[in-house]
Amino acid sequence: MQEIQINIIGPDGGKTVCWSLTGKNLREVIAISNQDPGGSCGGRGICGKCKVRVRGEVSPLTAQESEFLLPEELKLGLRLACFCTIQGPLDVYLDYAPSHEIKPLKKSRNYQFKPLVKTETFFIKGLEKSEPVPLLKRITNALPGFAVKITPKNINELAKLDREGRPSLELKALVFDQQVVKYVGREKRNAYGIALDIGTTTLFALLVSLENGETVQAASATNMQRVYGSDIISRISYCLEKEGGLEELHMILVNNINNLIAELLQQNALASDDLVKLTVVGNPVMLHLFLGISVKGFASAPYSGLFADVMHLEASAVGIEAHKNADLIILPQIGGFVGADTIACLLNISPQMRRFLLIDIGTNGEIVLADGKKLWAASAAAGPAFEGGRISSGMRAGPGAVDKVFYGDDGKIGFNIIGNEMIKGVCGSGIIDLAAVLRRGRYIDEFGIIDQEGSYNDNIKLQNVSDGLQLAVTDTVTGGKLTITQQDIREVQLAKSAIRTGIDILLMQAGLNVQDLEAVYLAGAFGNVLQAESCIDIGLVPPVSRDKIINIGNAAAEGALKALLSDAALAEAGVWQSRISYVELAGHKDFQEMFIKNINFG
Repeated sequence: MQEIQINIIGPDGGKTVCWSLTGKNLREVIAISNQDPGGSCGGRGICGKCKVRVRGEVSPLTAQESEFLLPEELKLGLRLACFCTIQGPLDVYLDYAPSHEIKPLKKSRNYQFKPLVKTETFFIKGLEKSEPVPLLKRITNALPGFAVKITPKNINELAKLDREGRPSLELKALVFDQQVVKYVGREKRNAYGIALDIGTTTLFALLVSLENGETVQAASATNMQRVYGSDIISRISYCLEKEGGLEELHMILVNNINNLIAELLQQNALASDDLVKLTVVGNPVMLHLFLGISVKGFASAPYSGLFADVMHLEASAVGIEAHKNADLIILPQIGGFVGADTIACLLNISPQMRRFLLIDIGTNGEIVLADGKKLWAASAAAGPAFEGGRISSGMRAGPGAVDKVFYGDDGKIGFNIIGNEMIKGVCGSGIIDLAAVLRRGRYIDEFGIIDQEGSYNDNIKLQNVSDGLQLAVTDTVTGGKLTITQQDIREVQLAKSAIRTGIDILLMQAGLNVQDLEAVYLAGAFGNVLQAESCIDIGLVPPVSRDKIINIGNAAAEGALKALLSDAALAEAGVWQSRISYVELAGHKDFQEMFIKNINFG
């Protein structure tokens, strides 16, 4: 059977060439080529999000696929990749933001830092013909008290300098932890570390100098496992149902991380040998997949993994491309689906704060409550709605995504659009704002039902489409439109009810009232852009004073960074772990009743 050439063109014009056979699924071919076809249903043909422009020979449009595509999209050549099979040569255009983002981020840390590496200058004797002593032996003799653990590549570099009859040679040793030498050369050399947050949807990495503690650069990338499902339950199912599924998802994730790290190193003219230490956080399922460890324990109650305490490994054991002897540390986890990312977030909480709520909102929301003496943690399966999944016009945060919705001075609904482009869709923070704004304007009632008697105008219109009512909001600046359906509103209600029910159960467990809370921390890249007023208005968080809601950004990555640079911070992570009790929400006697109650908007 003849192979067919497939050209995959990214939004920046970059082209990836791959080869396939007739009849292969287009979405799978895109994913195998390490590109992201989009979508949130794992290729099951139910989300309608893997839209790509195609030019060439693919299978004909079916009635089922056409339900997801507008006539204008069909005219432009848009198809759903999961419905298409390859019939001949093909150009595929991925018209969305690139999955990688590199950010310059030079700043000093705001906590004490003790250098993890230092440079020692020393001399070795030249190679003597009468009594030749091996090069590595001469180096170790010149460094008494140090453990020399340099790579074969490093030894070969030194061998080029070591000529017979040469007098003593001045060298510099890069020393770690006061006693381990991992590099020897003529020039002074720095060493670097990576703080890595493995999210279900996004990977986030910080490249750090271990000599001065400064963050050199930050980078993020789409977690390519999303091709097999947008949530952890889908990925667990894939591992259990498909032979070799665990190994496949492990390799996808490791390759994904290696590509992200390689891009960071390349941007800063560094090599993988310069990377000598990594700290890693994530939820328990992601960490198990990262290590290639069975996730069977997460498929049914009591939802327990195979490890939870801090793990010290060599990066090479996992497949991470770094220095041969690079250390890799996985921070401790809490239990169930609450992992090391939550522990890392807690490393950013002020020790003076006694009664607080910490919420990391995402596909899998984590919640921690402290009453001044004890802490409780729970995991809420919010689903992909807050990531733009299962929302008819939903998308990831990127150019063209509405990330904020508000009432302008003219009383009309306005948008903030990422990149100041035409509207392509709405991301998680935008969908929460939109629900809050529609509730305030009484376009939807407390039950989330679209009000047919609302004050509709040119800015917001009621539309009756084939599958029910929807609202169309026009951007007063660009003229672009954003639609939200009755089903979209229901998806938001289900997601917010999962988070809020978790909060209410923990408050009940601790015997606290909302008024007792000193702070409500919203963590994560998503949580950092949420507007407090919108979160309160839809009932996502309890009705606390606005000034008590604090956005703390990607606190998981920041916590991983602290653990990378400080043994004290790593020890503190263990202390947090020992103090927290895990609460299984699904098994709580009041869960169902409270969940149904919290579906309504506040």
